[in-house]
Amino acid sequence: MRIAVFLAVLAMLAGCTVVPRDAWTFDPTHPRPLATLPMEEIVMLTDRVAQLQLERNDIRGRIAQEPDIWARQRLYARLHGVGMDLSPLERRLASVASAR
Repeated sequence: MRIAVFLAVLAMLAGCTVVPRDAWTFDPTHPRPLATLPMEEIVMLTDRVAQLQLERNDIRGRIAQEPDIWARQRLYARLHGVGMDLSPLERRLASVASAR
C-alpha cells in the first residue's frame, strides 16, 4: 500500500515539474503584450532570412550534385551551420509577424 501511495505522489510531483513556470501565474484577463519591432529591424531581419535561405538552397543543390561522400559530409556540416543560424531568425520573424 505504501508503494502505491508513494508512486502516486511521485507521479503528481513529476507532472508538476513539466508544467512551465508561466502557466502557474497565467492571468487571462491581463495577457502579455506581443513582441513588436521597428520596421527597419523587420526589413533587416527579413533580408538576413532570405540571404540564409538562398545559401541553404545553394548548399542543398551542391550536395545533390556532389559524387564524393566526404565532400558531401563537409557540405552537410555547412548546411547544419546555416540551419542553426536561420532557425532562430525564422522563429523571431514569425513571432513578430503574428503580432502585427
